[in-house]
Amino acid sequence: MTRPTRAAPALAALLLIFVSACASRADPTNGHVSPPPATAGGATQGQQTDWLQFGFDAARGGVNPNERRISAGTVAQLHRLWQVSLPDVADSSPAYVHGLALPDKTVRDVLFVTTRDGRLLARDAATGAALWARQPAGSRITHSSPLVDATRQYVYAYGLDGTLHKYRTDSGQETTSGGWPVLITRMTGTEKESSSINGSGGRIYVSTSGYLGDAPPYQGHIVIISAADASTHVFNSLCSNLAHVLRPNECPEDQSGIWARAGVVVDPATGNLFAVTGNGAYDANTGGNDWGDTVLELSPDGTRVLDSYTPADFDQLDASDADLGSTAPALLPRLPTSKTPDLLVQGGKDALLRVLDRRNLSGKGGPRYVGGGLHTLPTPGGCALLTQPTIWTDPASQAVWVFVDDDCAMGAYQVVTDAAGGTTLKRAWTVNVKATTPIIAGNVLFAATSGAVRALDPRTGTQLWSSAGQHAGGSIDGIHWESPIVANGVLYCADENNHLTAYGI
Repeated sequence: MTRPTRAAPALAALLLIFVSACASRADPTNGHVSPPPATAGGATQGQQTDWLQFGFDAARGGVNPNERRISAGTVAQLHRLWQVSLPDVADSSPAYVHGLALPDKTVRDVLFVTTRDGRLLARDAATGAALWARQPAGSRITHSSPLVDATRQYVYAYGLDGTLHKYRTDSGQETTSGGWPVLITRMTGTEKESSSINGSGGRIYVSTSGYLGDAPPYQGHIVIISAADASTHVFNSLCSNLAHVLRPNECPEDQSGIWARAGVVVDPATGNLFAVTGNGAYDANTGGNDWGDTVLELSPDGTRVLDSYTPADFDQLDASDADLGSTAPALLPRLPTSKTPDLLVQGGKDALLRVLDRRNLSGKGGPRYVGGGLHTLPTPGGCALLTQPTIWTDPASQAVWVFVDDDCAMGAYQVVTDAAGGTTLKRAWTVNVKATTPIIAGNVLFAATSGAVRALDPRTGTQLWSSAGQHAGGSIDGIHWESPIVANGVLYCADENNHLTAYGI
């Protein structure tokens, strides 16, 4: 998209933002008499897009393919639209629904964020104003991100009471019948829902881990919930022979948390689940029921282990606190010219990227054990990987890219298949900046760093824009696991100073 050549459209857009801001000051509820023709800063033409969960989709790809307003040609025009203070830090990414009809007869774009103290907040995406909030009783913290279902009627959020709650998106009214809320953990003092909630095919996936310091008791597990009737199946990564939410001391082993930012990843081709465990006991290769430091492939309902990959040095990983499960699998699109066309990339705290064949993981403890991964290489900065990689197919060349932000640097890898059908990752560029989980929108790469959200050319790593720039209107503060989303011409990002900030053209 090129810059407009006439002043009138730009003046009209500025007037719309000014009117919205004045209304916000005059009316603390930010109510609208009638729906505005377009959300301030949002898309005014073309397809309107929702961002319903962490990573945009159930595969956690991190790419919004429908963004049209923000592009390499317009991203430098991004300017802060608003910044609001939240009651606590939202340590993940928001979910977003456009054009939601509310009980007051207005139609608004709405953001949903989960805060560390277990609140679910609904915010007007045009102004950041509060719409409703819910906070089940409970102590400790969560780093979760909410899930909006495909119907856009319900939003699911973890509560510090150890259950998953179901709320109406328009009003926050909670469903408290038919099995809701659903039990996730019985050990709320030591077992944490750290990862983002996922949903696909009428099921909801929630995973657990421990708190900093690994105080027992806790075991990583996945609760698979039917959205239709709230029935559940539980896969425990330790004591996997027990298919229910464990009680304290019911399993003799501890740890093996499933704590990666993406949590459970759903294969779009098969519906199978991929999840990775952290440090913990491992004896599945000898007929046991413990799956520490393992990539697991499960059936969509979680009842069967279909395959697995465990590094040969799993004992060393456990002893050195180098969790394989510090990040979740990144699923590559099908590579038709490769002899291994369906691959995944698995990172870890040991600063390695492993390329695995997801049609034959062939790991210790899996149904088929014939060896290790296909290819191993270092992370961009040679540091632990604690974020989710992003996978992008360049529309101009159809080249497949993997973007990785480790604890030291950001890097890009091209997926290369040779004439014999062998596929490897080839590093294309590295930028010495520590960032959180990156995303792609409008074919622009966005990543949050402490003090700034940055926009980069995904092919070269060249910076195209920064929220800390002179003309951006103000920036974010420090970050932990906060990461941005982009929908309908607006970028949203939280920070460690309880802020939620929006940038638009």
